[in-house]
Amino acid sequence: MEEQAKVKSLSKAIDILDLLSQNSAGFSLSDISARLGYPKSTVHAMLSTMRDRGLIRQLPSGAYTLGLKLFEYGSAVSRGFDITAVSRPYLERLSAATGATAVITMLSFDAAVSFDYARSQAGVQIMPQIGSRLPLHATSQGKLLLSSMSESNIKNILKKSGMPSFTPHTFAAFDELINSLKEIKAQGYSIEDGEYKIGLRSVSAPVYDSAGQMKYALTTIGFFRRKDAQEFLNAIQQTKKEAMRLSQALGYVER
Repeated sequence: MEEQAKVKSLSKAIDILDLLSQNSAGFSLSDISARLGYPKSTVHAMLSTMRDRGLIRQLPSGAYTLGLKLFEYGSAVSRGFDITAVSRPYLERLSAATGATAVITMLSFDAAVSFDYARSQAGVQIMPQIGSRLPLHATSQGKLLLSSMSESNIKNILKKSGMPSFTPHTFAAFDELINSLKEIKAQGYSIEDGEYKIGLRSVSAPVYDSAGQMKYALTTIGFFRRKDAQEFLNAIQQTKKEAMRLSQALGYVER
């Protein structure tokens, strides 16, 4: 019983951190209690403990936000993440070849999370928010990562995250998304055509590990005029090429 209580307490603490990550302005004690359905006394005790350890901080308004200790943890993870060092030259080469922004992303539970990028010196560039959670059903990175999964796994993931509409082009029906994922798997890359943000287009290609598993998505994103424009067709080819080169650098052997 004691071990179960400890696990439940830890789970509740993580739920609080997840909630605070959704709003940089923070939440009040009452808001956190109401949104998570936990008693105020329980939430207050956890907030006090995490505040003392630097995991969260309390603003003058009384609202709670994430603390700098989490940034330290994140930085430690980043330092130990070899893929960041390995992928850097491929990101820079892809960005230079396309004149757009190159991004590398991985799956994190029910979202796609970017952890590094490179920008071209030409024209207006996209500035990705590193560490931000991107919807799987509405971005080229997310759709590509979903395409490697079974339909039942996809359904379980989207059951949690939902399929909110961001633009008129966002997939609203599960069956339509599944059909699109089948095409992505067959062609070996994924395109976003204004599904997440109007005016933005991107292409993502898979990065495989030595076991042949898709681990990351390499993406080119920019203000491309049309998906059939020559500059975008070039971005597709360059992204596929650099993704395969990076895969090979990670030990992947094409079969």
